[in-house]
Order: sequence, then structure tokens, then C-alpha cells
Amino acid sequence: MKIKLLFLFVCLFVLSCKNTYNDIVEETISSEVLSIDSLIVGNALGMIYVDSFLLIADNRNDSLFYWVSLIEQSASQVGRVGNGPNDFLDFDNFYGVNNMYGFFSSRSRCLTDISVINNKPYFTKKVAIDSSHFRVVSTSYDSYIGIGPYSKGLFYMWNHHGDSIKRIGEQPFRDNDERRIPELARAMAYQGKIAVSPDSRYLVHAIYTSPIISFYRLSADNLEQIGYVPIAYPKYKPELGEDSYASAMNRHNKLGFMDVVATDKHIYALLSNRNTVEFGLSAFLGNTIMVYNWDGTLVRKLMCDYDLKCMCVTPDEETMYAIGLVDDYELLKINLRQK
Repeated sequence: MKIKLLFLFVCLFVLSCKNTYNDIVEETISSEVLSIDSLIVGNALGMIYVDSFLLIADNRNDSLFYWVSLIEQSASQVGRVGNGPNDFLDFDNFYGVNNMYGFFSSRSRCLTDISVINNKPYFTKKVAIDSSHFRVVSTSYDSYIGIGPYSKGLFYMWNHHGDSIKRIGEQPFRDNDERRIPELARAMAYQGKIAVSPDSRYLVHAIYTSPIISFYRLSADNLEQIGYVPIAYPKYKPELGEDSYASAMNRHNKLGFMDVVATDKHIYALLSNRNTVEFGLSAFLGNTIMVYNWDGTLVRKLMCDYDLKCMCVTPDEETMYAIGLVDDYELLKINLRQK
């Protein structure tokens, strides 16, 4: 009995030592506004760093992306919007593993590879997807992982042939009462974003409808949760019909992570922690960047001088690029080593 009690005490001590939201001293970081010719940001949806270039998704133009040369300080529009074989309907998320980059489009139901030839991006539609997903990422195991409004499971994993490998986990819940709500309704209440580390060893799942973030070890046929940080849970009213499903969110809920970036060592998660009653549309922005280790330990809390919408980080973690609200939306450069 004494051994069991000692083991329990050690476990509780170790867990209590893990840094939480309020344990880390805030670091104020300043950003530099980059003036790039031909770059006029309308509604940035995401961005990715590729070999001294930025690819910024923006749905307010005739093309879906801006291709930004950080060396030449110039930008051009690429990825024409349309229904043709070389056109694109929408953008949901970027992914990048082992120096291979791409993006997922839910309306087109496909993944598209991104390659760079002579300093220009080229897009190759790669995988047709039959099922409905919110987000999809590629892994180095020749497999794909999606999150979506599934009747069962939190993640859906399949191979490049389209064969299902498995469904993994279940939608989040606060307690056993909430767990009785069908997963389709919980999926609408706990919508989030996923990112895989460049070495394809880990995956992060960050909820943007509520401040909850989870960390997973990734293998060829499974995801193993290794960290879970629930800052707050949402209040909502599930609405399920024969042919419809939704969840009416309480406007007093604090929103969660507006964007998430994975490196081999850390996760950078852009936290709103605001509700729409007090902040209106500003609730969908954030100036707090939570930096986690892959076991879920919070190691830094960065406070930016502008509200941010989306971001990316260089592989050496020296620099962050972001779209932030100055007077209008601007491209920002942030030195992550500043103290």
C-alpha cells in the first residue's frame, strides 16, 4: 500500500511540475512591417515558409495565393481560382513533411503538392478524397490524416491508395454528460486545426472554437496522445436532424487557437482567448503565441505588438512571419530570439 501511495505521489508531483498557462512569464515581442511590392492582403487564410519564399493563401483575389520572395521583396499571384483542371476552388490548410509541401482543399476534395522550380511554385493535384473532412495532412508514412464531422472518431487515417487504415480517438468532451452528445454534434463544437512535425514524428490538434490543444506521437498506423491541455471548454447547444447537424455556440465562449505551426522541436499556437461579445470580430485574431514542447509542456508565452491572423516559422526557429492587423493587414517579420 505504501509503495502504491508513493507512486501516486511521484506521478502527481511530476504532473504538477509541468508548466501551465499561468506559470510562464510573458515575453513581449516586437514585429517589423515588411513592405512588399504587389502584396495587398485581403483575407489571409494561412501561410507556409518554403526555401526563403512565403506562400500565403488569400481568398480575396482572382488567384488563391501570393508567392512572396523574401530576398527580392516582391510578390505575385499564383493558383488561379476556378473550376478548370489547373484551377482551385478553395484552401483549408497547408502541410509540410520531409521538405515536401502541399495543401488541402475540401471543396475540391483533393490534396495538391507544391514544388519550386526556378524560384516559381508549381501545383500538382495529387489525391482525390471521397469523404468529408475539415482538414487533411500528409505524413512521411505514405498516409494521410484527416479531422472532420465524423459519426465516430476524431481522426481518420488512410493510405495513398485510398484504403482506410483506422479511425482514432473520439471528439473532446468536458464530462460524462457531454460525452453522451453524439460525436457529430461535438465535432461541430470542437472544430480545430492539425499540423504534423516536419520529421513526421508528431501531430498537434489545436481547437479554435475553444482553447484546447492536444499532442500526439505519430506512427505508420496510429496516433498516441502524449499531451492534452484544456484551458477552457465551450458551451453550446447541439442541433441534430435527419439530414443536418450543427452546434449553436455560446457567444460568451472564449475562442481558442487561430493558427498552429509545428517544427521538429516545438509547436507555436496563436491563442485568441477572447469572446465575440466583448471583442467582436477581433476575437478571431490573437496576439498571444503559446510555445509548447511535444509532450505538451508550455515553454514560452509570447505577446506580440499586433493582433495576428496566421503565421509560419522558419525551420531554425529564428524567425516568424505573420499576417497582422496594423492599420490594414500587413506582412510582419518577428525575431523569435528577442528577449
